[in-house]
Amino acid sequence: MKKNLIILLLGLVSSNIYGQSTFNIDHGPYLQELTPNGVTFVFNTSAPSFCDVELRKAGSGTSTYYHHSEHGLKQANTTFFSVRAADLQPNTTYQYRIRAKEMKSFQPYKVVFGDSITSQWYTFSTVNPQQKGGSIFVTSDIHTQPQLLKKLLEFCDYKTCTSFFYAGDMMNYMQHGGEHPFTSFIDTSVDMFASSIPFELVRGNHETRGDLAREFPSFFPKTNGKLYGSYLLGDVMIVMLDTGEDKAETHPVYANLTDYAAYRTEQAEWLKALVNSKAYKKAKYHIVISHFPMIMDEKNKQKGIWHGWQDTIDKMTPILNKAKVDLLIAGHTHRFFYHEPGTENNTYPVLEQGGMCATRLDIADGHIQVKIVDKDGKLLFDKEL
Repeated sequence: MKKNLIILLLGLVSSNIYGQSTFNIDHGPYLQELTPNGVTFVFNTSAPSFCDVELRKAGSGTSTYYHHSEHGLKQANTTFFSVRAADLQPNTTYQYRIRAKEMKSFQPYKVVFGDSITSQWYTFSTVNPQQKGGSIFVTSDIHTQPQLLKKLLEFCDYKTCTSFFYAGDMMNYMQHGGEHPFTSFIDTSVDMFASSIPFELVRGNHETRGDLAREFPSFFPKTNGKLYGSYLLGDVMIVMLDTGEDKAETHPVYANLTDYAAYRTEQAEWLKALVNSKAYKKAKYHIVISHFPMIMDEKNKQKGIWHGWQDTIDKMTPILNKAKVDLLIAGHTHRFFYHEPGTENNTYPVLEQGGMCATRLDIADGHIQVKIVDKDGKLLFDKEL
């Protein structure tokens, strides 16, 4: 009896050790940059591995396999993966799963693989170019409060939303050994929707801070390598502006390591071209998402320190004023405030939201219904544009 008990205890200890070290996909998968013809799958494994994505049309028995490769080498012996499928069909439902093989040893002439795993099947649909309107969720300034994000998604009936956008400052900073995008908000997004419907992130000033900030683009990959951009979701054009830091480049906390003034100038030139493009003019609705509002209240003006914020207003507002913008949604100020067109130099409405609230846009039949709820589910704003 005593001998059998010892064997049982050793078995439990052994299984616990092996259980802790089991090879798995520990973050993701989540979707990025979904278009009519492509999508990017992002995920992380618990140990260095080689992975690919198996993809098939819903109901089909034929699969295609995708992996990321550069310079003739497949991505391998790493834990973080970003895999693009770029030859898909519009308005089509697909299923996908991740296949991963642990890499125990990677020598010049010998590779030793460990465990192999396959994820469950996930489902998504490519963008329908003929889609009319949609239901869009927007929040910002969550500052590493995943439970708050979960509540706001639920209050906005996220299961009926067609698109998700985060308007920056989802974290306090990005730091190795500190706050991480996965635990701050990505894991929560995956648990709720992001394996089937992507979120897109507009960078806030807090995501520019910390030694992990320069790796920001890898978590939210774009085929053109830019953090700003636009999405045509049927007849809805979403413009995403990357506004940078809020203070002057010379502020001592930046240690002379920022160059946002030139970056905003580059972005303004891109914006000029976009609003004159055929795709922009064809869209029925135009929504702009920016971390900084394109209006600064008098109290903040008097502080005289928000040079980055003011630089954004000076460079972007003249372009947006001529672009038939239906609504600009911003965060940053940690308050809810709605500015009618003409409040300052704006020809379009500006919505400040974030910190403790979220926005739902229901777009249909030439109307945009705007609803904002706070952290307790209270309706703060309900207006049709």
